[in-house]
Amino acid sequence: MMNDAKDARERGAYEGVDRGRAERHVFDIIPENAGPRKATTRGSVIHSIRGPGSQKFLAKEHSAGIVLAPMRRLRASLGSDRVEEYDAPVGCLVINPANVDSSLAWSATRENVVIAIPPEALSELAMHEFDLANVELEPPAFGTVDLWAFNIGQRISAELTGKTPANELYLDSLVTLFGIHLLRTYTSRKKPSASIKGGLSTNSARRVREYLNEHLTEKVHIAELASVAGISPNHFIVRFTRTFGMPPHRYLINLRLDFAEKLLVDGAFAIIEVAYMAGFSDQSHLATTMKRYRGKTPTELRFAK
Repeated sequence: MMNDAKDARERGAYEGVDRGRAERHVFDIIPENAGPRKATTRGSVIHSIRGPGSQKFLAKEHSAGIVLAPMRRLRASLGSDRVEEYDAPVGCLVINPANVDSSLAWSATRENVVIAIPPEALSELAMHEFDLANVELEPPAFGTVDLWAFNIGQRISAELTGKTPANELYLDSLVTLFGIHLLRTYTSRKKPSASIKGGLSTNSARRVREYLNEHLTEKVHIAELASVAGISPNHFIVRFTRTFGMPPHRYLINLRLDFAEKLLVDGAFAIIEVAYMAGFSDQSHLATTMKRYRGKTPTELRFAK
């Protein structure tokens, strides 16, 4: 577990990393001086120009960056500890689903348009588009060019940087068009199979429970858990949820919080060490998650009488 703590420190070692990674709005993550921005009914848009730097964050909203000027050797991660290096040509689209850990480091000035859409707004669009609210974004590989998205990005950029004040209604229509494009191009639209009945078998549930207990501080992928259970990844989440009463991600969070609470009560480690040992990226991440799901911060728990 101390190795896990060391890995967590290394993952946060980018120069200039934003340590306040709790659930935040994209407006809060991108500095004011990066460029003009506008909130609309369905989301928000930003024309961003930023010098060399890095960031690490967890946002409440789905967000997408559309590259307006080519960039080389970006280093990024999305939903895992694996950092990938890639070149981003003009029109490159990067999608960050809400509540998924993301990191990015860049060595030269970068220019892009960022579009943010809250999950509830995208679900509303999905109901109109598919008659299905529960959709999951499936981000493309880093470096993917999307000319349709680029066209929308150019229009947003022109509106935000023009000589006259940006028209909120016009920008909102572009956000809506972009949201529909996301749904049609980067989501899985299949409804749960009606043939799936019940949850995991007793043996499968035991194996999965033991696996999660043994790997609670690590990034665990659905494909791994499905393999442990001996069923298809396409069916795993539904059957896991029926068995344990919550999806795998939430179950893993509970395991980490249970472990963190035990360490906090024991009092042998500092809170920042507890965060790393329990699989959280930093103390702020632990505090925000614990407050959200347990109603107390680590400090409140440690000194509770």
